Amino acid sequence: MFNLLESILVSSGLASLFEIKKREDNTLEATPWVAYRLKTNIYKIRSFELWNAEPNTIFRVYHAPDLNEGLKTIFESLPGVVKIKSYYIDYQVADFVQLATTIAEILTSDEVIKESKATSRLAHTSKFEGLKLPDVDTSMEDVFGQTFSWKEVIAIWEDKTEENKLKKVLSQNGIYIQRSIDGTSRYIGSAYGSGGIIGRWMAHLEFLGNAHHLNLYVLENGYDSLLFSVIEFIEGTDSEIIQKESLWKKTLGTVNRGPYNEIQLNKN
Repeated sequence: MFNLLESILVSSGLASLFEIKKREDNTLEATPWVAYRLKTNIYKIRSFELWNAEPNTIFRVYHAPDLNEGLKTIFESLPGVVKIKSYYIDYQVADFVQLATTIAEILTSDEVIKESKATSRLAHTSKFEGLKLPDVDTSMEDVFGQTFSWKEVIAIWEDKTEENKLKKVLSQNGIYIQRSIDGTSRYIGSAYGSGGIIGRWMAHLEFLGNAHHLNLYVLENGYDSLLFSVIEFIEGTDSEIIQKESLWKKTLGTVNRGPYNEIQLNKN
């Protein structure tokens, strides 16, 4: 199935329009399926999938619930539609390459590109109201090894849809890191109150927290230069989490009690 999906996407030209975030193989499930998860894109398409729904094979376009209405209407009018949901459209056709080629042609039209760019998601939180936010696939639950930009953090926080599993995962307590894109400058933090790790990240964005060296780094370089990541989730007391935070600070050498040096961003 995986080779078939890859062949469809490459032959149609769809593969060249997107960056692949993850190749997902679920062929051992009761209903086997495979997916090409996509990185953030202007169309708010989150993955292309193949489902082996015996005796038929289904091609699925999985998208954000607020997919551009014009683009959604076009997708729903294509031949072979067998199911339409708020976040995906299923097709059953004899030639999946032809279907995918048609989708690629639609996505590369000037009008669709223009309309897709014009329907960005906007922040509603008062401190960020009006800010254009990227589309984040909040149905994903795997956060380890993932990095998030500050705009993606706000987008996850503000997503009120039922499919937002990512916010639930990030609302756990634990240890996190904010680091420069090249990994040189690093700050270790912990979350042990309400809101979990994503709550702490929002506190940093709204108030710059109480992290002196990190604040100086942000003022000097801006949050576009930093990425957010989870190190580990912890179910424990506040003191246990703080002790683990101290251990990670020592392990990664992020503490600098002297003058600001742009590298070690923990003051204590």
